[in-house]
Amino acid sequence: MRIMMRAALAVALMTGTIAGAAPSQQQPAQQPAATARPLFAIVYRAGPAWKPGVPMKDQGLRDHFYYVKALHERGGIVYAGAMGPDGGLIILHAADQAAAEAVIADDPAVKAGIFTGEARRYTPRFIGTGAPAAANP
Repeated sequence: MRIMMRAALAVALMTGTIAGAAPSQQQPAQQPAATARPLFAIVYRAGPAWKPGVPMKDQGLRDHFYYVKALHERGGIVYAGAMGPDGGLIILHAADQAAAEAVIADDPAVKAGIFTGEARRYTPRFIGTGAPAAANP
């Protein structure tokens, strides 16, 4: 009986049927289809008009919020949100670097000097199982 239980446990460990018992390997991200738009990360940082010591919610970002919301509703944004007390991050699909930079240039918070922004190409290599499907390129 003990031998059968050990054999069953060994098989379960080898096949990964016991959760967390066998090490799991991350799978590399699938390569995007040729027609997929590339992903870009836009990092926002405090600009010259940022008021030090004033919480983000009181920085006059209402127009920025509605601008990002409109981009999201058009479907290009994968993720967007605050990053620390004085910045933000947007992961979005854009045709190219110029299109990603145009998103920054048109942002009311950048125009007002509250934020500065930088766009960089983002290429996921590993996507965890907890990531929403929208994060997969």
